[in-house]
Amino acid sequence: MKNNESKKILIVDDESEMRVALETTLKRERFQLTCAEDGKRALEKMEDDDFDLVLTDVRMPKINGLELLRAVKEKSPETQVVMMTAYGTIDNAVEAMKEGAFDYLIKGSGFSADVLVSTVKRAFLDPGSFTPPVPRPSPQMETLGEMKRIVTQNEEMKKLLQFAENVSYSKSTVLIMGETGTGKELFARYIHQCSPRSEKPFMAVNCAALPEGLLESELFGHEKGSFTGATENKEGKFEMANNSSLLLDEVTEMSLPLQAKLLRVLQEHEIDKIGGRMPIPVDVRVIATSNRDIRKRIQDQQFREDLYYRLNVVPINLIPLRERIDDIPVLVDNFIHQFCQENNKSPLKIDSATLTLLKKYRWPGNIRELGNIVERSCLMCQDDTILPSHLFFDEELHSKEKGAPRLSGTIYEMEKELIMQTLEEVNGNKTKAADSLGISIRTLRNKLNEYGETSPPA
Repeated sequence: MKNNESKKILIVDDESEMRVALETTLKRERFQLTCAEDGKRALEKMEDDDFDLVLTDVRMPKINGLELLRAVKEKSPETQVVMMTAYGTIDNAVEAMKEGAFDYLIKGSGFSADVLVSTVKRAFLDPGSFTPPVPRPSPQMETLGEMKRIVTQNEEMKKLLQFAENVSYSKSTVLIMGETGTGKELFARYIHQCSPRSEKPFMAVNCAALPEGLLESELFGHEKGSFTGATENKEGKFEMANNSSLLLDEVTEMSLPLQAKLLRVLQEHEIDKIGGRMPIPVDVRVIATSNRDIRKRIQDQQFREDLYYRLNVVPINLIPLRERIDDIPVLVDNFIHQFCQENNKSPLKIDSATLTLLKKYRWPGNIRELGNIVERSCLMCQDDTILPSHLFFDEELHSKEKGAPRLSGTIYEMEKELIMQTLEEVNGNKTKAADSLGISIRTLRNKLNEYGETSPPA
């Protein structure tokens, strides 16, 4: 294999900022780099020089990434091609794999420099191979045993992802706060995958799931005979996560005595096994999560203030779904695609009125609840489109949410109440109501005729 200095890479992207970022990252690896602002210019450069790899965006003017891929493979079959795509064009990326692309990276939530370099180096390990590999998600998608994706088009969430990537290279502890179902564990895994520790297994412990005695053993391990039932030596998660990352999920549920032991580990970077004779040094990057108000827990003397400051070196506060409504369409598309794929079901569409209902709900269970509701809707849907009648919310939780449509009674009543409430909010303006509901003015008039209403109630 040739060294990096002899490898020629052509970077193709119509966004100048992206070209500069890619060039800066790959320049550190001493590759020979050439840039082009679109597919047409890239082909012109290929007439003047030979390239070992083309790194190209999918959506570009003049000649798009797929057209460029075909042209590259026709002109130089041994040249590897890595595609870059936004979340909404994943289908194009899969098509690119079939056309002979080596791999693809997802731009929507950002991808780390490590993953970019790793992907390029993998491509050079097997030059001229035309068997497309299984599409591999970018780093933020990885979880234990399966691959999941942090899906967002929300600007604040993108900033949080960028912040998480920026701090991933340090050893500093991270405290991720957020309501239940906002994706705290996914963020923790994203930080690990962006970090230099990503080659090591990611470890996780749910501090709320185990009683104090078992949790201590799970974290720090024990020696054989140290207590009744300790029939063999046990390695704790801190030892297993040495040189890696350890997630302490719901850390605020840990007992005060165990909090003191955790504090010592964070201060001294060593653990004491139950029944052990000597401390064991460990190098572990700790990421903690909680859905509680930690300051209130401290005031109630249920959480140590000194431990809070040890954990809260890098704070990340995740946004609840009700504050990132613009993410609901892409999240719904992702859940529908996932469900249909897992169950060998034909692709489903979602009706605009259904999407409007989902946007108006307050989501006390956040993304986890959205995923459950979409899965139920897919099960109920016997045609190719998910309709409002396929939605079933948790009425007890929903009834507590102000400003959201009441979901008791029949689907007919729920739909009527949503329409009448929307009309009331826009002072009876049917055009505005139809736009808000995501339906045509004709459909709205038909619905009102069906209800025997011509205007919203006074």
